[in-house]
Amino acid sequence: MTASPRVHVFPPPMDHHYPVQDGRVQTRSLEAHVVDHCNLTCAGCCSLSPLLPDWYADPAQLARDLALAARVLRPRVFKLVGGEPTLHPALPELIQVVKASGIAPKVSVTTNGLKLADMPEAFWRDVDALTISRYPRPRLTDDLVAHVEDQAARFDVSLNWKAQDTFTQMDRETPLGDGPDARALFRDCWIRERCHLIRDGVFYTCTRPAHFQTLHGDTGAFADDGLRLDDEPGMLDTLLAYLQREAPLQACLHCQGGSAPVAPHRMLSRRQIHAIKAAYP
Repeated sequence: MTASPRVHVFPPPMDHHYPVQDGRVQTRSLEAHVVDHCNLTCAGCCSLSPLLPDWYADPAQLARDLALAARVLRPRVFKLVGGEPTLHPALPELIQVVKASGIAPKVSVTTNGLKLADMPEAFWRDVDALTISRYPRPRLTDDLVAHVEDQAARFDVSLNWKAQDTFTQMDRETPLGDGPDARALFRDCWIRERCHLIRDGVFYTCTRPAHFQTLHGDTGAFADDGLRLDDEPGMLDTLLAYLQREAPLQACLHCQGGSAPVAPHRMLSRRQIHAIKAAYP
């Protein structure tokens, strides 16, 4: 009997069930953004990287974050993301920090691939998987693709080549009112289940609030969008309540969600970036 072809569904189906095993919530993934900036200026970047200042994660802070998170969370994979994570000079050390924490059985890096030829053997030895976004421009050279595939085969690294011809246009020009529309957006947004973030001791069900806070500065109201982790006995119940909340995040008012309209991939010019940033403090 011939098997039916596997169909990729987007947006992915929602599943608000978070089982607990051995005192830890089982989730699809957890990620840390190890840099905020990027070597590309993609319009519609979900991490807002073209608008954010250069920032590098501190390995010691990541270790502290993971020590708290590992008490109550068990993701299937831990992702090191950006910005562009290969810009971090201590990326191999960050991978080792995640491995040492024991938080997840796999460690993955999400990258545009442009600097993978510069990665040392320590990077290839310790990383378990790579998700590589392939943009229409700049295109990865055939030699670079061959190098990546050779290194992945040599060190048994799983590769996920992701064609990125379009970007979801999530940002809103005018904030949404805090009402039924915001609640519906939060309820139906797949990002809240698949893009969990840990940063500076705070767990977020979505990656956007931390970057909005950086962008808006003191005028932002996104601090309450996350849950500060601690080692108190009630943290597991508090985390489950946070994951299963119905109230939208403050960030939802500035976002169209993961199922927003898409547009062809393009790069922002320096002038366009300055014009967009001028609207913020």
